[in-house]
Amino acid sequence: MTADKQRILVIPDVHGRDFWKRAVETTPCEKIIFLGDYIDPYEEEGVDGMQALDGFFDVLDLKEKHPDKAVLLLGNHDMHYLSEQFRELACGSRYDDDLAPIISISLSAHENDFCLAHEEVLHGRRYLFTHAGVTSYWYQRHRKAIRELTAENLNHLLKTKRGITALAEVGDVRGGDNPYGSMVWADYHEMRVSVAFPDVYQIFGHSLHTNGPIITPHYACLDCRKAFLLDESGLMAL
Repeated sequence: MTADKQRILVIPDVHGRDFWKRAVETTPCEKIIFLGDYIDPYEEEGVDGMQALDGFFDVLDLKEKHPDKAVLLLGNHDMHYLSEQFRELACGSRYDDDLAPIISISLSAHENDFCLAHEEVLHGRRYLFTHAGVTSYWYQRHRKAIRELTAENLNHLLKTKRGITALAEVGDVRGGDNPYGSMVWADYHEMRVSVAFPDVYQIFGHSLHTNGPIITPHYACLDCRKAFLLDESGLMAL
């Protein structure tokens, strides 16, 4: 299978939902990329914390069975269980105090199975997958630490206190103290006014859109409770 013929299954924010399971079972693909936020369900959707935790264990099981095929990104709802520093700076809504110990232990035990960013080249186009998207403003603010915009450099932010601090930045659109949020916190409205990176197409979730995805020439915001297939013809909802 050449890079141009590769099929990539993209799973946006899970939050305890099970829509991704049918997509994994029925969609032939060479790569499965989860965009993060596996836990902290929405109460109004009828999923409780234990159900979300069970679903998270199913994701970990998938990764264990297909370590090279499944890519697990981290979202803000994962980071506040994984990093105490992040939680102190930017704990998000629906943090589960009761289940936090087991979630934190599970994330820490599988820490090497997660990343912040992932890249693929498909049909000559470079794709960057993150949880919330990288805005030009946040990138410029931390360019000295990130350097060139690559998945490898973005993933390195997890290894330093300075990097965690940068990841914990929440924009004022989301009630934070910063002009713009990080790659795990940026709101879709921040991406709308961001200057596009000319050599990369961004795919992210985080900002829920109940009426469907937002797909533009420069990025796609896919958090809409559906899985997507990315191939040489572009993105298609499943």
